[in-house]
Amino acid sequence: MGLVMAIFGAILPRFAILAGWSNDQAAWGSLFGSPIFLLGGFLFLPWTTLVYALVKLNGPSLLNIIFMFCALAIDLGTWGVGVFAGRKEASHYRGT
Repeated sequence: MGLVMAIFGAILPRFAILAGWSNDQAAWGSLFGSPIFLLGGFLFLPWTTLVYALVKLNGPSLLNIIFMFCALAIDLGTWGVGVFAGRKEASHYRGT
């Protein structure tokens, strides 16, 4: 069940970004200014990119900033878990 949740969590924000971009390319282009930022966010920080698009429309408020930090923590947490999992396997491989 955990694997299903992990796959769902990885695919859901990318699907939402792709669906939003395909429906209104001009709005997404104006949010990020450059397609490079949108593509980078799509690949590396999907939750942060999705929440940023929602937050930018409403303007900065304390609640929106909290949502941005939570999305960034989720994205960085997924990268961090992979680093620690790889480190455990590598240390076991060395025989320590």
